[in-house]
Amino acid sequence: MGLADLETFVGQVWSPDVRLLAEDAWRCYNAGAIRACIAATWTAVTADIITKLVWLADDGDNKAVSFRNSIAAAQSKGLQRDGVRAMQSIESSLLANAVEFELIDSIGLRELERIREDRNLCVHPSLRTLDDVYEPRPEVARGHLAVALTTLLIHPPVQGRKVVSGLAAYIDDPSFVPTVPYIQATFFDRVRSATKQTIVNLAAKHAVLEIDTPGQLSAADYADRMAVALDAFAQRDRESVRAAVAKQKERFRTLDGATQLRTLGRLGDHDYFWSSVDRALATRLLGLLDAPSSVAEGQAFPRDLAAGLAVVRSRDAREGLPGLEQRFEDLPWIDRMAVVIAARPDPYFLPSVLEFIKEAWSFRTGEQAGRLLIKHAPFLTVDILATALENWCTNVQCRRASEMPEIAVRLLQHTAHLGQSRAKPFAEFLSGVQEMEEEGDYYSYPALEAALVTHGYLR
Repeated sequence: MGLADLETFVGQVWSPDVRLLAEDAWRCYNAGAIRACIAATWTAVTADIITKLVWLADDGDNKAVSFRNSIAAAQSKGLQRDGVRAMQSIESSLLANAVEFELIDSIGLRELERIREDRNLCVHPSLRTLDDVYEPRPEVARGHLAVALTTLLIHPPVQGRKVVSGLAAYIDDPSFVPTVPYIQATFFDRVRSATKQTIVNLAAKHAVLEIDTPGQLSAADYADRMAVALDAFAQRDRESVRAAVAKQKERFRTLDGATQLRTLGRLGDHDYFWSSVDRALATRLLGLLDAPSSVAEGQAFPRDLAAGLAVVRSRDAREGLPGLEQRFEDLPWIDRMAVVIAARPDPYFLPSVLEFIKEAWSFRTGEQAGRLLIKHAPFLTVDILATALENWCTNVQCRRASEMPEIAVRLLQHTAHLGQSRAKPFAEFLSGVQEMEEEGDYYSYPALEAALVTHGYLR
């Protein structure tokens, strides 16, 4: 770890009070006071553990309350002999308490014990013969400070089991909101490596296998939510998520087709899912997407089948299932547009949407095409918008469908990201429809004209 990294970690110490002690150790190291640096590092460690255990007690951890009471009793005696002895006794068991309350693990315990041993050598010269004074090397002090920071000081007092149970409660919450930054900050960032892996493995098991849930949600709904968390974790550590998903491969292979299809729709967008799909499993998944033979005439298109086919928008999915695009193309137009694409808007589908607008064969399908264009508005560029509006203008089934004048106004609103540049294609569209329709008629789009005037695009 470089000096710049070390200084950065000093600034990230969880407790403001302990941060001051860590800064003392850092200043001692830079000044060449190596013994003082090691002693100050251990002081920061002890203060940090005490602070965190008291915080846990204040947060309602009953086991930590007795520790807090011991601290308060020792502090009440001040610098009297009994008070000093009480604090020495507390300090001697601090690392054990830190392990018990999951502030550190057994590896961290060993590393922090080395800091304590070297601190004792630094402040108690009597531990060695008088003619053999302990001379710690600078790299030893720097290593101790790095270990203290990364093992303990920068982490909040989050216990592994509580983080895991907290994630389960969050996923099962009736008020669940899939907020990626919150998931990352609460259940991943600054959580210990071992706990991170436990959390990632748990999310992968639920997302891939739909295992039993701890609450009221169905396994499928719980898995959908866990998939959101899994992708949030992947944005921080993709390889860890990839490894966790790979562990589920053999169990996933033996699941029933309905579950496999739901998992495909849930995770098929992501490379870490396809890393675990071999040729045999790919053949199985592709067979599950055989839509024409799966949907009887007059029946509603199955939601899970639509979600599975919609992963065609992902390059990883198209590479993982070479026949996927053909399955998608084989769908009847109305199912492809109104079911699959409408469920999962994506830039990949824009060419199909433009074609749907151009070829709409009835007022009803024209309106469906317009609504689909609204859903894809965030992905539009000026050129694509111009093409869509041109197709719309020249197709009477779109131009004269009853909902389309209103949809035109909504499209103007939903393309705000294009700014002033969208003025020209909308003005040309308006001019085109007015040439084909009677002036002042509903299908000459007067509401769009008024909206363009309001936005300053027309005078």
